Amino acid sequence: MIIIGERVNATRKSIRTAIQQKDAGTIQEEISMQDSAGANYIDLNAGTGSGEIQQEKDDLCWLIDIALECTEKNIVLDAAGPEILKTAARHLDNRRPWMLNSINGELTSQSMEIIELASQYQVPLIALAMDKDGIPPETDRRIAICEAILNETEKRGLGEELVFFDPLVIPIATDIKQGLVTFQAIQRIHELFPKAKTTLGLTNISHGLKKRYLINGSFLTTAICFGLDSAICDPTQKSIQQSIIMGNLLAGKDRHCRKFSRAIRQGLFEDEER
Repeated sequence: MIIIGERVNATRKSIRTAIQQKDAGTIQEEISMQDSAGANYIDLNAGTGSGEIQQEKDDLCWLIDIALECTEKNIVLDAAGPEILKTAARHLDNRRPWMLNSINGELTSQSMEIIELASQYQVPLIALAMDKDGIPPETDRRIAICEAILNETEKRGLGEELVFFDPLVIPIATDIKQGLVTFQAIQRIHELFPKAKTTLGLTNISHGLKKRYLINGSFLTTAICFGLDSAICDPTQKSIQQSIIMGNLLAGKDRHCRKFSRAIRQGLFEDEER
């Protein structure tokens, strides 16, 4: 299970403030917490909403420098604009394994530039199963979008094995069947594109409901059982750690139940049973 730590994102007020004030200590702490919690990748997003492209370029490069200093984990470059990502990629200069986040099925000229950037460096690319009309409510439509994206990535020299499809999530408070739609999409992606990987942002599933951590955790455990390869999440949350352990256990990915047994010994589930 590949864990992408999501906490260094300028949509969070504390991170936006830290970026604006060049508070390296706060960023280091966020990265180190995710590192210690088991993240494989650290997502870096410097989009403060100012609309100043040069500022976002500078800020993302600043985040990269901090990450290179305080962790050995891989890096995700996360930005909407190809020019920002190109600058960040040149600055990173392959000093650490990395991936790009993200494109979608609208496949605009900007998306094509991001695909070509991923192909140039031969790094993984996260691809969202949505288009100009948003997230389709049906599994089949999401799969069709994934297929269209894969056709374009392969044309531009990015192999199927470097694509991480995110089938996306519509809140179950809006449509109670949407959890199942996402699970089906994960399964179909693996059937149709066996070399590709799947990833998922979790928290939208519980939007509008109480006790969101319970819903998110159960959703993650079930998604792993349907074949989910990766999660974009906050790995410092105990409920997320528990859900990953349980998902791997129930999906038959925990040989001799060793990781589950180790988690018990380490006290990860100590509040669950006395």
